[in-house]
Formats: sequence, C-alpha cells, structure tokens
Amino acid sequence: MPAVNLLNTKTRYGLMGVCLFFLAWQALSTIFHEIIIASPADTLLSLIEMVQTVDFWKNVGITIGRFGLSLLFGSLVGFVLGLVAGLNKKMRWLFEPFRWSLMTMPPVVLVVVSMIWFGMGSIQTIFVTALLIIPIIYVNTIEGIEAVDASILEMGRVYKANSRMLLKEIYLPGIGGPVLAGLTLSAGLGIRIVVLAELLGAYSGIGYEFSLARTNLDTPALFAWIMVCLFLGGFVDLGILNPIRNHIMRWKAE
Repeated sequence: MPAVNLLNTKTRYGLMGVCLFFLAWQALSTIFHEIIIASPADTLLSLIEMVQTVDFWKNVGITIGRFGLSLLFGSLVGFVLGLVAGLNKKMRWLFEPFRWSLMTMPPVVLVVVSMIWFGMGSIQTIFVTALLIIPIIYVNTIEGIEAVDASILEMGRVYKANSRMLLKEIYLPGIGGPVLAGLTLSAGLGIRIVVLAELLGAYSGIGYEFSLARTNLDTPALFAWIMVCLFLGGFVDLGILNPIRNHIMRWKAE
C-alpha cells in the first residue's frame, strides 16, 4: 500500500476513533447525573474559562516541569543501569530484586512514603515519578542489548574491536528501538504518576487542581483537567517522541 494511502487511512480511522470516543462520552453523560459525568459541552466551556486564568498556565507549567525532570532523571538512570546489567549478567542478578520491587510496588505506597521523607511538593513528586520510570527504561535497555545480532558481535570480536567500539557501533544503534518504546511507556506513566503525586502531596500543579475540583464537586472542571492531561500526553508522544523515533529509525535504515 502506498505511503500516502496508508497515511490517509490512518488519519481517517484516527478521526473516526475520536468521534466514537466523544459520542460514547456524550451518551454516558445523558445517562448519568451531571455530578458523575460532565458532558463534552460543559467540559469544553469549563476548559475555556480555565485557560483564560493565570493560575491555569502556572499549574500546567509546574506539572510539565516536574514531569520533564522526572522523565530525564528516570530515563538516564534506567538507561545506564540497563547498559551495565545488559553487558554483565552478575550485575543483572544483583539489580533484579530492586527491579522487581519497583515494578510491583503500588505507586500510591511510594507517594505516601516519599511524603514522609521529603514532605509535600516538587521533590517528592519528581522522586516518585523518576523511581517508577527507572525499571521501564532498565528492562527495555536490557531487551535491546539481548536482541543484538550475535553474528555481528562475533564479527566485531574477530576484528578485535574493543568494548568501547562494540558499545558505540553495535549496541547503541541496536537498542534504540526498545529504549524509545520504553520512553513512550515511561512518558504515559510519568504524567499519571506526577498527577497522582500532586493530588496526594502537593499544593500546586494539575493534580492539586484535581483535588480542588473533587472537593468542590466541580465535575466539568474535573473533566476539563482530564482533557488537559490527555492533550499533554498526546503532545509529548506525537509532538516530541514520535519525531525522535522516526528520525532514529530512519538513521538506522541508512
């Protein structure tokens, strides 16, 4: 199928999915009370009112900053540890209990514990989010290393390539796809964890606004903030990660 037709088909079905989503939302809002589910129209009106205030942009900026730092720290630490563990099985066995603990522990538990350690605010939010991102990048990095073609590695050893050259020329290009997949998962998880941490332990940010809307039973505002989270997640995925992923995949193909 030509690329243009494939793109048109993808766009068409994507728009159909969006329409189906809003139709289902509208149907549910007519079935349930407005306190339970706000209609798309009420949500849009609330969102329009919100974006005209300074507090809206201030809180969105705070959440984006916390999310960006969390994704940066968590990805770097997870990538470095994944490289170490992927190239050394003994280190992988050493890290395994920590990986297992972080991937099975409920996020709300970490939020509560971090509130005891760091108090309420940005530090605990960034700490929890980065900590939960680390194992995702860690596992994907190891999987990328294990997926490297053994024959290419053997060829490199035959030509007496040192460890640094093997890492730069073989391992790093080979793990790009899995790491980017992990980064996409981490971005989606990171937004949810940041908002959860702000909801439970911060006096600013989108999560804090969620808490206020819930307390005031302002369902349209609550759903408007949900839409903000969806827009933020879509922008990070489609506007930032997707171009990076396409660039790296095109570079690998060359």
